[in-house]
Amino acid sequence: MNVVIVEGSITIRMQLQALLAREPRLHVVGEAADEPSAIEVISRTQPDVVLMDLALQPGSGLRVLRAVRQLGVGARVVVLSNSYYEEMRRACAEHGISGFFDKSRQAEQALELLRSWLPPLSWDEGERQAAVDGLDVKPQIHEAFDELADLACDISGSGMAAIGLLDHEDHRLIGVSGLGMRVLPRDRGFCSHVVQQGPLIEVPDTWHDARFSDHPLVQGAPYVRFYAAVPLALASGEVVGSLCVMDRLPRRLRERQREALVTLARCAVNELETLRRLPRRAEQAMSAAMTL
Repeated sequence: MNVVIVEGSITIRMQLQALLAREPRLHVVGEAADEPSAIEVISRTQPDVVLMDLALQPGSGLRVLRAVRQLGVGARVVVLSNSYYEEMRRACAEHGISGFFDKSRQAEQALELLRSWLPPLSWDEGERQAAVDGLDVKPQIHEAFDELADLACDISGSGMAAIGLLDHEDHRLIGVSGLGMRVLPRDRGFCSHVVQQGPLIEVPDTWHDARFSDHPLVQGAPYVRFYAAVPLALASGEVVGSLCVMDRLPRRLRERQREALVTLARCAVNELETLRRLPRRAEQAMSAAMTL
């Protein structure tokens, strides 16, 4: 999870860095001490989370919050400030903050909040990642998966669809429809949070789901309100990713649409199975046979 620290004191910035370093899956991708540089760094890095003080020199954390929301940045914003009073908290809440803490006494609680946003790792993460590493999905193959994503949009009546693989620290989108991205941080994608939860996961309205109401992909582009996903499980059992559909309006799938998406996910898995690399020993045996 990528984090930007906005804090006027270099001493406190260093303390926050040390705090975040206790969680290996949190990565500080930028820092700022004043309003103009904070807006620039947040806009450029598009982090998942911003830790922000309200008293900047020069400038104001509240003005930074207003500016980045106007720019369409959907990052979760956690305010760490010594300037706590209810009027300021309400003003920040109007622009979609996810937490408000006293930085001198509640930094540990802020860290626990960030940890709660990290998606769970599967119990067989090593085997699952090895299965992803064993898929030879070259860029020229994306067209076939793009066509499956187009079909998913048509079947579900959704504006966006993706077929993605959960890979190390990235969520690689090998098939897309209605989306302008091919990769995003693994911890940011919805898939990481729900892929182990069942044959089909449906979130009718992200605004009313505690897991996603303040999510960067909900508060910012592509402004997801509806989400449904089918896990992609290989024949050997590893869940390597998902086929998902999304929309900017809340809705529910009909039963036949759900069944069709599950069938389409099987097609995606069948395609992935044909792309599995041979184990190293099998490659060596085949190479030796060809030289005879």
